[in-house]
Amino acid sequence: MILIILLFNGNEIYFVGVLLLFVSLSFILIHSADFTYKTILILSFFPLIYLLRVHPAVILSPLLFFSIILNFHGEVFKKTSNPLWKSLIVFVVCTLPSLLNSQNILLSIRDFSNIIALLIIFFSTTLLVDTSEKIKKIFLVFIIVTLLHSVIVVYLGLTSKTRTFGPLGVYYIDYAGIGTVLTLILILYSDGLKKILFVIPFLIITGGLILTQTRNAWVSTLFAIFTLVLYLFLNSKKVFIKKRILVLLIVFISGIVLLSFFTTETNIEQRLDITEQSVTLTDDPESVGKNSFVSRMMIWHTSLVSFFEHPFIGIGVYAFKHTSQHYYQIPEGFYKLWVEGRTPHVTYLQVLTETGILGFLAFLCFIFSIIKLLMRILTLPRSKHEWHIAVMTIWALIYIIFSMMMTESWLYGPYIIWFGILLGILVNIDKQLRKNLMS
Repeated sequence: MILIILLFNGNEIYFVGVLLLFVSLSFILIHSADFTYKTILILSFFPLIYLLRVHPAVILSPLLFFSIILNFHGEVFKKTSNPLWKSLIVFVVCTLPSLLNSQNILLSIRDFSNIIALLIIFFSTTLLVDTSEKIKKIFLVFIIVTLLHSVIVVYLGLTSKTRTFGPLGVYYIDYAGIGTVLTLILILYSDGLKKILFVIPFLIITGGLILTQTRNAWVSTLFAIFTLVLYLFLNSKKVFIKKRILVLLIVFISGIVLLSFFTTETNIEQRLDITEQSVTLTDDPESVGKNSFVSRMMIWHTSLVSFFEHPFIGIGVYAFKHTSQHYYQIPEGFYKLWVEGRTPHVTYLQVLTETGILGFLAFLCFIFSIIKLLMRILTLPRSKHEWHIAVMTIWALIYIIFSMMMTESWLYGPYIIWFGILLGILVNIDKQLRKNLMS
């Protein structure tokens, strides 16, 4: 796909270079699906390296698919059968008609590679991460890398006293949100000294999340923690958690968060101060100032205008940021400064705008199928170990599904890779737990 776009744009030199690189990588990676999978996993933590605005983890995913087909032979599709396949494939198929309306079809097809990567990573994870030990290693890698990035973010945030994201860039935000939830679960399900040791990464990752000064991630993290604690409290005996520990932990977390807000010399309080977010609009686009809500309202308005132009099949999957100039109705100055080249900033709104009612309904069915599977898994565990892994996976996905209301990032690059990984882990947990019940 990338090669075709390079060729059509007349970049023959880059075309030859990328072709040689791709062929070389193919010989190395196609012989080991596990090695290719781990390579993609590592690349998902390096989001600042792009080729034609496509993440390398996405670009390498077709090699992973071919490697699996070659290594697993005829058993591959039987082994990957699961409750999410049908709704995911239906969603992907329902996005295709939108390409008929795309006014920049090459860029739409280029970015559509993200959804192809989701299919492949989900498919591959169901085959390659099929035991409890492998699942725990995946979570451990995620936490360790997020922790290392958090150390950098905390250092930069405290020394520069400005908003910072570290080497991961803006992708750090939701990594830190999920990392906070995962380390909290590790604290709850660990015993003795381990419980105390896991407090350290929890505090560092949470500190990094706070210093990003990103309200969307704060809200998503608080929602995930609130629903997690509520569920564990109401089902404490079944999930092997003491209510007293939950209460003490929440008091501790609240104290740490409040202390960080009042003792660090940053601009965090401005992100929470409503008066700081007020704005009086004039003819000057700069009058929006730092008010992210008002600037996003302009994006949402343009997005809805686009939707009403093509309500049934949308304006083209992944097309909004490339073609929004054809649909805006706000003053040109405001469009140029706050809308041009941007996505709708909400996953559900982006899907609605770009793939229309057809794609949006299919996407909702896919999300509901995930929620249905989450709820089924909550009835299956019988041991503390089973609950531990199930709760980590379920609440990582709860975080994602909720945060889709405030960010579109789960449709791109490293985020969509991890979305696929977690979905694959989820269906494997379901298989393992049902198998344990039958044995």
